[in-house]
Amino acid sequence: MSTRLAALFVAALLGLLVVFGLALAPLGWAAETPYLLVVAVGLGALVRQARALKAPEPAGRTCSCCTSTVYDPVEVR
Repeated sequence: MSTRLAALFVAALLGLLVVFGLALAPLGWAAETPYLLVVAVGLGALVRQARALKAPEPAGRTCSCCTSTVYDPVEVR
């Protein structure tokens, strides 16, 4: 997924969450507090997942398609 597409998705999702939160506002804090708690936990999980996806590759790896490292000997045939 491109960064631009991900940013648009996050903006749309946040907009929906804000509108839904505003719709719950007339019901008072009894309805708003659990909603805000669920939203905060969900956003925290999304941020944690995004950081895990952007984690750097382990040192010495040239790609993720094999198990060889840059320190393995090269065999010329």
